Amino acid sequence: MKKQSTTIASIVILIIIAIFALLNTATVVVNLFGAQVKMPLVLLIFICLLIGAIIIYLLSFSNHLKTNKQLQSSRISKDELKKYQKKIDQLQKENAQLKQRLKNQTTVEKPQDSSAN
Repeated sequence: MKKQSTTIASIVILIIIAIFALLNTATVVVNLFGAQVKMPLVLLIFICLLIGAIIIYLLSFSNHLKTNKQLQSSRISKDELKKYQKKIDQLQKENAQLKQRLKNQTTVEKPQDSSAN
């Protein structure tokens, strides 16, 4: 369905461009760095649009490259990931041991408190 709507939209845009081209066939003189060039108005407009599209593409492409570079530098290698996972496992074991020691200490202290009463 998406492909059909894209095709229909493309056909509509092509028809609009064709009508635009037929309505702007007048010849204009363009002064380009001291040289005078005669060309149809529609051709001049399309050339300007093409130059603008190329500039936008180049700017967005450089931004895309910068984003990819940042993404690659922020990725962690598998070795680093294994190292961090090992550290996490070690800390979890240590945490469990400390919890067990704390639990043992509180159970040892409770009988002492009850004997004081």
